[in-house]
Amino acid sequence: MNRLFTPLLTRLYGLMIGMLLVHGVFHLSRQTPLYKDHLYQQLLSGGRSEKLSAAGELVEIGGQRQLVLALKNRSADVREVATSALWDLWFHEAGSQAYEMTIRAVGQIDRSEFAGALTALNELIRQYPDFAEGWNRRATLYWMTGRYEESQSDCQKVLGLKPEHFGAWQGMARCQMQTGDLEGAVFSLRRAAWIQPHDEATQSLLRRCEKLWRWLPKSKTSQYERA
Repeated sequence: MNRLFTPLLTRLYGLMIGMLLVHGVFHLSRQTPLYKDHLYQQLLSGGRSEKLSAAGELVEIGGQRQLVLALKNRSADVREVATSALWDLWFHEAGSQAYEMTIRAVGQIDRSEFAGALTALNELIRQYPDFAEGWNRRATLYWMTGRYEESQSDCQKVLGLKPEHFGAWQGMARCQMQTGDLEGAVFSLRRAAWIQPHDEATQSLLRRCEKLWRWLPKSKTSQYERA
């Protein structure tokens, strides 16, 4: 028993414990709001490689708030990096198995293998009911196959899990336009535009919807909160 505690081994044990403690402290420090805000500032002001590095680390440590905030930045480069990082974060947030299942389903959708993709996405949602991107991919599939009410229902599920999901707000608006709910489409596009104020496609569609909506007779009551 004493052989386990020779002076040399005691020093080695102490070194190993010290390394574990340092690793633990470093891991915890990366999760702090202060460190995430440091990465956010690097994303805003660093060079291209520093922006990519900061965004990648924010993905690793769950810095969604900082990435969403970066979507409002005036720099197109910052917004591009942040948008790409957000999609990366959303696709990976349920783990590697969910990610692989999602990518396979997306590939099936791209090949117009809609029946197989629907089966795959149903199973993905069954296994990972809190994985917002699973619901979002099925909403996309429903949209592509003309099942607008089901697509809208899945968009609502996404937004219940992730209110900052600009893609789901945009998808919701397109479903509402197809079902004749222009007021709802305006509301959804305003939410998407609030998250992504510099996205010209969203702004253009919002202007078109607002123009059409103004011509419609208005009810004294509305189910939508003004955005």
